[in-house]
Amino acid sequence: MLTASSPLARERFDRPHADAGTPPLAHSAQWLLHMLTGAMDELDYGMLILDAVGHLMQANQMGYQHCTSAHSSCRLQDGQLHTRSNADDPLLQRALSLAAAGRRSLLKLGEGSHMETVAIVPLSSPLGGRTEGAILLVFGKQQVCEALSVEHFARVHNLTHAEGMVLTALCTGDDPSAIARRFGVAVSTVRTQIASVRQKTQAASIRDLVRQVAMLPPIVSVLGHEAAH
Repeated sequence: MLTASSPLARERFDRPHADAGTPPLAHSAQWLLHMLTGAMDELDYGMLILDAVGHLMQANQMGYQHCTSAHSSCRLQDGQLHTRSNADDPLLQRALSLAAAGRRSLLKLGEGSHMETVAIVPLSSPLGGRTEGAILLVFGKQQVCEALSVEHFARVHNLTHAEGMVLTALCTGDDPSAIARRFGVAVSTVRTQIASVRQKTQAASIRDLVRQVAMLPPIVSVLGHEAAH
């Protein structure tokens, strides 16, 4: 991310805009904050910005949505972040204390099917020093491949509707036999569709195909925005 103090940022800020009615970026901190907030909302990762004791300062839409889900390891109560399991609260508080001191943590919170990984990262100020108490919490991915990313990937590679459905099933971990049972077709049909998808995407294997999709940008769908609101 560019900061106002970096040489590249200053060069871009000083450069005249094509649209004379648009204020220079350097003189529009509110506009920049609005754009950064919008950018965070477009990512299919739940993100929270907290102070050193876990008080919520800012969150993107997926962060709010994540904390209100019954399957999340964390919850918000009166603007304060808590874990749903009392046993996890000391882990979270210790990680926040470490982050306030400049150290990163990766936590396993929750249990069973509700277990998830959470990254806790100290944030830096534009001038290079730590901003006291500013801590970023990022929830782990809920799925290997986001539905919208798979849909766009299928469109870019001219996959048929059936091939796109097979690709989505592969990305959720189904093997050809499970896919055939799900869609009520022969396994040979599924294998033919997988071969066609691999040819169109130039994937060396099913693993390589899933890797291609998993590495796509995690963009939130319109439905994701509506659910978050």
